[in-house]
Amino acid sequence: MPKRVMYLVHWSQEAQAYEFSDGNSTLLRDLTAERPAWLAWLEGIPSFAFRSRSGVHYTVRKERVQRNGPYWYGYRSCQGRTIKRYLGRMTDLSPAHLEDVAQRFTQAVSSHSADSTQPSSPSLFSPLLMSRFHPPRLPLALVERSHLFAKLDAWRSHQLTLVWAPAGFGKTTLVNSWLAERQEHHAIARTAWIALVKNDNDPIHFWCSLIAACQTWHKEIGETALAHLRSTLQPPFVSVPLRTILTTVLNDLSTQEGPGILVLDEYHVITDPRLHEAMAFFLEHLPPQLHVVILTRSEPPFPLARWRAQGSMQEFSPADLRFSTLETATFLQHITGSAPSEQTIAHLETLLQGWPAGLRLLSLAGHMTPENVERYLTTLHGWQYLDSYRRQLLDYFVGEVLTTQPEPLQLFLLQTSELPLLTGPLCDAVTGRQQSAALLETLERAGLFLEALDETEPWYRYHSLWASAMRLEARRRLGEEALHTVAQQASHWYEQHARPGEAIEAAFCAQDTERAAQLIERFGASDQRYELHTLRGWLEQIPDAVVKAHPALCLYAALTLRFQDGQIPPSHKEKGRIEALLQKAEDAWRYLGMQSWVGMIFAFRALNASLHPVSQQEAVEHATTALGFFADGDSDDAGRTGTWEWRTICLGIVGSDALHQGRFEEAQRLLQEALTISQERSSSQFLSEIYLRMGAVCTALGELHQAHAYYREALSSGYSQGNSEDCVRALLGLAQLALEWNDLKAAEQRISEALERTQKLGQEGNERITYFLALLSAARGQEAAASLRLATLLARLHVTSTQEAEDLLPEVLALQARLQLAIDDHLVAQRTVTTLANTAGTSYSFIQSMMVNILQARLQLAEGETNTAVCLLEQLLSLAQEKRYVHGQLEIQVLLTLAQTACKQQDEARKWLRQALSQAHNEGFLRVFLAEGAPLARLLRSLLPGIHEKTLRFFGQMLLRALTISGGEGALLPSPFEQQPFEPLSPQEQRVLQFLVAGHTNQEIAKELVISVNTVKDHVKHLYRKLGVSNRLQAYEAAHHLKQL
Repeated sequence: MPKRVMYLVHWSQEAQAYEFSDGNSTLLRDLTAERPAWLAWLEGIPSFAFRSRSGVHYTVRKERVQRNGPYWYGYRSCQGRTIKRYLGRMTDLSPAHLEDVAQRFTQAVSSHSADSTQPSSPSLFSPLLMSRFHPPRLPLALVERSHLFAKLDAWRSHQLTLVWAPAGFGKTTLVNSWLAERQEHHAIARTAWIALVKNDNDPIHFWCSLIAACQTWHKEIGETALAHLRSTLQPPFVSVPLRTILTTVLNDLSTQEGPGILVLDEYHVITDPRLHEAMAFFLEHLPPQLHVVILTRSEPPFPLARWRAQGSMQEFSPADLRFSTLETATFLQHITGSAPSEQTIAHLETLLQGWPAGLRLLSLAGHMTPENVERYLTTLHGWQYLDSYRRQLLDYFVGEVLTTQPEPLQLFLLQTSELPLLTGPLCDAVTGRQQSAALLETLERAGLFLEALDETEPWYRYHSLWASAMRLEARRRLGEEALHTVAQQASHWYEQHARPGEAIEAAFCAQDTERAAQLIERFGASDQRYELHTLRGWLEQIPDAVVKAHPALCLYAALTLRFQDGQIPPSHKEKGRIEALLQKAEDAWRYLGMQSWVGMIFAFRALNASLHPVSQQEAVEHATTALGFFADGDSDDAGRTGTWEWRTICLGIVGSDALHQGRFEEAQRLLQEALTISQERSSSQFLSEIYLRMGAVCTALGELHQAHAYYREALSSGYSQGNSEDCVRALLGLAQLALEWNDLKAAEQRISEALERTQKLGQEGNERITYFLALLSAARGQEAAASLRLATLLARLHVTSTQEAEDLLPEVLALQARLQLAIDDHLVAQRTVTTLANTAGTSYSFIQSMMVNILQARLQLAEGETNTAVCLLEQLLSLAQEKRYVHGQLEIQVLLTLAQTACKQQDEARKWLRQALSQAHNEGFLRVFLAEGAPLARLLRSLLPGIHEKTLRFFGQMLLRALTISGGEGALLPSPFEQQPFEPLSPQEQRVLQFLVAGHTNQEIAKELVISVNTVKDHVKHLYRKLGVSNRLQAYEAAHHLKQL
């Protein structure tokens, strides 16, 4: 049973009060002023969501204790962990107390985030180095570039500032110094910075990094997106579309107050085309208060021509960034202490062409004097091209700077040149020396091409040009073998310090593919999350013979082959290779007796087959086999980690097949097991889908209120995860229930919400939404409008080759046939039913097959073949009862009632009617009766007097009233009770209402409740007023629609 969160308490800025709503409407507008009503509500609801004034949200649930209960608790999820806080009794739930608990949750989340390291990292790589989210330190010698600052100041007029130029043109220094100067004068309030690295080419890693940068503004930005990204780090599941995830990030950013600037430094390291495409989407949909600055060595593959024409970007090219003659002179004066000669300036202009890095390297080389500058220029005479000058300059500095250092220091610099980041203990490990931390500090203070990344963390990196020169020199002087040894030592250090990604990368640098394979396999078995792009890159570096010697690597290789392009089916050649890899892994794990790992192989096959509609039976067979292996392998040490996702998927596949085949109770059991696993793991990745399937199962079983709860949970889960497609499906599930309850206003609202969401996704239209609009028109008696919608929809379906269109077609044809029968167009209806029957086969679900057969019986009744229809209906009823298909049972019983009445068999007709009413009234089935229109109204008038059970008579009278509102023509008006806000009933009034609608007299109610008759009358008067009714029949109908029974 899902825990329903159907209500919300939140602070209303407009009303300046805490409001209470049910998702559709406001029930209480001020909890403080309406405290008695609030406490009355709390008695009747199991849970609600709370959103504080600062935006913190959590779930509040009622939990019963064996004695002295119930009590209320608050729950909030953080990085896969659920935090629980005790709130107290019902009377303790004041807005002030709820706010206080929100603050405690904030403190707990902050503490958890601070304490979390590798286990909660979204990546296989080490936790994101915080120095990446801060701009580097500015050099002491800065040249004022006021004209470029002035251009940057126009950032509010654009979405993007693009700064592109080769290495050494001062891109980072320019933007960094501009931000520092403007922030010092409070011209810019909010900035976020991220320095991209090679590993960010993995889409998951990239967006996790970008969100982490934005979270420096507010820690809850992108939390939903991060949950999606973490759930897509490793198959076996199909991920949420990236654009959906980005939309949630953009929505979060749009809620931030005040302008902000996000800087992406080193964007040139990004080479994945998919990332460029996603980044272009992100930039084109930026909220107006956000500006992005991109620093890169070349123009990125964005639609720059269009953006330039639109004026949505400004850019800085190498021509903008070159030093002018004046800036060159100013810089040299800074480093030499005196003004350079005009000849020196002219010489530098000729050689450097305004290249800032050339001047910067001069300053880093040591104490510079005008004479030294002239000597360097004389040495470099004749280098007329910048690229040649760069090479010559680097060679010169290696000769002049490196060789002047002590031998031990030279060795240190060469041995550590391959490390992307440096810290003392790591350098100790790869050099075999001690006190590396102190040496790094000395180098940084001496300005020897080393920069500290963060004042709070002892991490450093070499200047990129210096590091390139040192790596070349290290290869020349130390040799490849020595550098491989350094990489091996670095790999072991990373492994020991829980940095598996870096450990694997270093093993590849050491050309030790066997160690890399072992590390990948080892960390995979420990439930580490491999990013698919990164994993594929690693496996491509490992020889096939090594891969095949490691069964886990065979599975990972199959995963990367199958999912490298998302859900696009692999080629025939790739399919063969995938199966060969899976078979190799299966054979090895069978031999080792590792049952759960064998189960994962079959689960992979099941998932792969499930993505193809023609392979569904194969998917079910593989999933069933996998579940058997999982059950046998529960005690496997290796199988305990990482199998629960595969198991959940297999339960979903087999459970969905059971739903399709009409084995509803089996489907409910399997899906409930999948739901329990997900809840125990605090995992949201499967929840929406499971809730949706459970909603469909409960609807088939006639458990409408339980189905409503599941659909509400699916909607809540879809909202929280930003999954609009699941939201649409949940909204249509709720619309279906609202139609059944004759709550046409609610149905219309749900359908409209679904339509709005599909339009926001950029979809022209949604066929299922059109179908529901036709259902709504038919429910309102607008047969012509319904028929027109169906005709348009059928035309679309016939030219649409999607699985959704194929699944929807029989339902559309069935509704069309019902409408044709309603206007006595039997010939056309016959053709429609024949079309349905001829196309029925294994692709039809049990419910669809029943629908076709019931239509055939309807057609037989319409053509006077009553006995034939009765025989068919009785057979169908037996099958529906066997399957516990309640809606089908009700429709058949209603038709049998009509058929027996036509045969003048009043007793038989009354028997079927009594069964239908008895089965329908508890869950409030209405549409199945109301759809029969005037014929059923006439039948009810004649048969109801013979039904003596009070509850059934009241229910039948309510149906008759609804059928005759419009004059008995079958056109149904919306119910007068459409879930409007109403004053809550007290617990005693609810008890009185239960007896009242069951047909008890006032005296009987007084006796049962041990109160006076006058007190009963007072309660009845009060509840009539609250429900807006004047008699018992109206109270019954209102209570059902307002869910008070």
